[in-house]
Amino acid sequence: MPNILKNNAILSKRLQGDNTITSNTWNGLDYISLSKKDENYIWKSSYRRFISPSYAFIFKEIETIETEYVEDDYEYYRHISNLSSNKRYSIYEDEYQIKNKIGLDKVIGIKIPDTDINHYPREFHDRKACAIDEFLKIIDGKIQVPFIDIDKKDIKKYLLER
Repeated sequence: MPNILKNNAILSKRLQGDNTITSNTWNGLDYISLSKKDENYIWKSSYRRFISPSYAFIFKEIETIETEYVEDDYEYYRHISNLSSNKRYSIYEDEYQIKNKIGLDKVIGIKIPDTDINHYPREFHDRKACAIDEFLKIIDGKIQVPFIDIDKKDIKKYLLER
């Protein structure tokens, strides 16, 4: 998060100075993975796997590249996806990608995890309310967008009581 705020953007690995491709990298050095919540995607959903239990930026008006879902030949398609090509592949049905960077001017909100989080031990506490306080400390007024929760009354109540 501090680097995102410093750069005023989410950057691809290459723009961050990281040229490492690992055995589970599908978006290569030049692409950023995104998800769109869609109730039709249940089993092979990047939203459910990564976004639902996490904090996430909510964007508006960005042009994405829709990935092509692959069910087999994973190594082949993963290798192709790591090349600098506009044809993108994914093991998730709801993944999109964007090349190079996403400016924070496209952020309209910060999504709250659907459940209490416990996989950010160094950054956040294990309860949503505590994590929001930590998140607010990190962003320190550098970005002015609302927190958005599935159950809006809970987050509204929390923010009013802060």
